[in-house]
Amino acid sequence: MEHISHALRHRGLFILAVIMLLPAVPTLSDSFDDKENGQMLRIPLKLCKDTDDQGQGWKVLRFKNRLPNKVVCDEHGLHIKVKCSANLLVYGLESQTQVHSVVLQGAVTGLPRIPEGKRQGDKKADDFAIRLGLVIAGKKRLNPIEKLFAPELVKHLFEQAPKSQGLDHVCFLNLANDPPPKWKERIHPIGKGLLREQIACIKGTPGDFTLKAEFKEPCEVLALCIICDGDHTKSEYQVTIKDIRLNPKRRKEK
Repeated sequence: MEHISHALRHRGLFILAVIMLLPAVPTLSDSFDDKENGQMLRIPLKLCKDTDDQGQGWKVLRFKNRLPNKVVCDEHGLHIKVKCSANLLVYGLESQTQVHSVVLQGAVTGLPRIPEGKRQGDKKADDFAIRLGLVIAGKKRLNPIEKLFAPELVKHLFEQAPKSQGLDHVCFLNLANDPPPKWKERIHPIGKGLLREQIACIKGTPGDFTLKAEFKEPCEVLALCIICDGDHTKSEYQVTIKDIRLNPKRRKEK
């Protein structure tokens, strides 16, 4: 009996030691979290190739009759250089994703130069250092006549919806100059209600910034898009995007 008791004691100590070591086993980082609806999703900051499918990287789409931005990526993020130019970046999600909140972190080397007597967002002053757009699923589609006459941006955005589906609208989160526009939210004059904007961050000098938003009701998102423009205001600056997260984890309060 004494021998059995001694063996059980050693076995118990071994099990206890194993349990104490378990917390030291590495866990998966945020970037490996489950990508199901409502879960955290970190968006890759790389450019896609022509052969890539959705979810593989950012696609650069040019606008006719406008100088394009220069877009490159490296280990520091996605860099968009604006020189009196503009274009559209699109990231198609692998599947329709339920988004409760979004955060984009980045830095700017400068801001659009708003002409004297104008406010940002006015006609001929409608440039923002960055607009982050969420393409939200819905039932709207372009008919053949609308496809002929719709603004180029609107056509590009409708192309992000599957053929069996339409759009409801695109929600843009804008980084605004200081002083900001007279409005905090608006429906853009072009697009017949498709393009909706809100000021998510105000910045008066170059440096780091954070765009973030939480939605009262989750959005069913098909794709993300980014616009950095300086064509109307003849501006030059660079935006570096360092991180984009959908449904980011909230820090626990102490």
